[in-house]
Amino acid sequence: MKTTVVVPWHNGRQLDLFIDAWKIDFQDERVLFQQDRDKQGCALTKNVGIRRAIDEGASTVIILDDDCFPHEGQTLSGFIAAHEAALKPQQVELFDVVTDPPSRGTPYFRRTVEMPVAASMGFWSHVGDYDAPGQLVHGATKPMAFDTRPRWGRYFPLCGMNLAFRAEEWPWCQFVNVARFDDIWQGFLWQKKAYASGQCFNLAGPLVRHSRQSNVWANLRDEAQSMERNETLWADIHAAPLRRYDEMISAFGFSVG
Repeated sequence: MKTTVVVPWHNGRQLDLFIDAWKIDFQDERVLFQQDRDKQGCALTKNVGIRRAIDEGASTVIILDDDCFPHEGQTLSGFIAAHEAALKPQQVELFDVVTDPPSRGTPYFRRTVEMPVAASMGFWSHVGDYDAPGQLVHGATKPMAFDTRPRWGRYFPLCGMNLAFRAEEWPWCQFVNVARFDDIWQGFLWQKKAYASGQCFNLAGPLVRHSRQSNVWANLRDEAQSMERNETLWADIHAAPLRRYDEMISAFGFSVG
C-alpha cells in the first residue's frame, strides 16, 4: 500500500520554505511535487498531481499545499500516519435525542453506526482559511474553533489544502476550475456521492500551520464572481439526481481542466 503526498507549487521561494519546514528534500519518494508550469492555477495543478500519483501506484493520496507547514514539531511521517489513521471507518452519531431527559424509545447506549470514510480533512493553525471578507473583518490570524466530528448527510465547506483520500475516490476528488471555490464546490458534489454511498467525511485529520501566500484583494476579486451562487449551490446539488461525476460537473457548468 503506497501513500503519496501531492504538493502543488509555482513559486520556487515558497517551495524552498516548504521543504525546509518539513525537513525533507525535493527527491523525497513520499512526495510528488507538481509544478504549475503553464499558470493553470492551483486546482488544475492538483488534479494533474492526483492523476500522476494514482497512475504511479498510490493507493492513498494526500493533498498538502506548499504554504502548509508542520504544526508543533510534526514530522512528515507523523502527518502521513495521522491521515492514514483518519481514513479508517468512523463512528457517526445518527440517532438524535429529542428530549431532556430522554423520552421513551431512546437507546441508552447505541446511537452511532460505523461508516467508511470518503476523505480525511485536517484543519490549520496560525492563519485561518478565511474568505476575503472574513479576513478583512477578523484579520488573518484570528483563531478559529473547529468541529472535528465525522460528517454524514450534511454539507460543509471542504478545504483542499490538507486532505487525504483513497485512489478509488477518483474522479470525485477532482477540483473544479472555479477560483477560490475549486475545493468547496467539488466538495459539495463529493459529499452528495459519498452520503448516497454510505460514506462519511472525517474532519479530525492532522493539523498544519497555515502561512497563506495569496493576496486578500486578489481573493476578493475572484470570490466576488461566485459568492452569490455559493449561497444556494449546495442545496441545488443536494436536490439534483446523482449521476456520474462527468455528468454532474457538466450539469452545473464546471470543468476540471
